[in-house]
Amino acid sequence: MTKRAVFSVRNIDCATCAFGMEKRLKKVDGVAGVGSSIMLNKVFVDYDESKVSISEIMDAIKEAGYSSYVTRRMGESR
Repeated sequence: MTKRAVFSVRNIDCATCAFGMEKRLKKVDGVAGVGSSIMLNKVFVDYDESKVSISEIMDAIKEAGYSSYVTRRMGESR
């Protein structure tokens, strides 16, 4: 089952930054989709919790050069 988590991410201030982070997250096994909002400093990640954990997603965000924290976890995404 795919779930969605919303992360607040500091210093996403341009489309290039957001694209780079999305690209990095899409490489993580178990991540089904990624979206971001520069204006809100948020990243939306659809993921399969049987393949990847929230902490692994946060590690990938950190590897992309950003710090984050989970602001919301949701049930099944569409």
